[in-house]
Amino acid sequence: MTVLTLQLSNGSLSLPLNLAAGLELKSVLQQLLQQLRQAATPLSPGQRPTPQPSTDHRLEVGEIHLEVFCNPNLWPSPFAAKVLLSLRQGELRLSLETELSRLMEDLDQYLESIR
Repeated sequence: MTVLTLQLSNGSLSLPLNLAAGLELKSVLQQLLQQLRQAATPLSPGQRPTPQPSTDHRLEVGEIHLEVFCNPNLWPSPFAAKVLLSLRQGELRLSLETELSRLMEDLDQYLESIR
């Protein structure tokens, strides 16, 4: 199994990830990106935005559980969006916030390296 390295504002995080889980995560992030674009679409005067559902997705890779959460209604654009990542293994749980664009870049690099 290869390792996905996420570059964070105060360091980095590496975790084992297989191709299937990487592709599943990419699909979830692409769907989130579409929701963010929909939420940021300019509206006509007097028109109310259509609330977008939150993304709350869980992946299991061996003993590691990865959760991705984002409320697309909170962010003015996809470029400003941040996601909450939670990693859990046994009793250990790590939660951190990272930029969606950075997460997508790191995931794309990972997927290119293993194909």
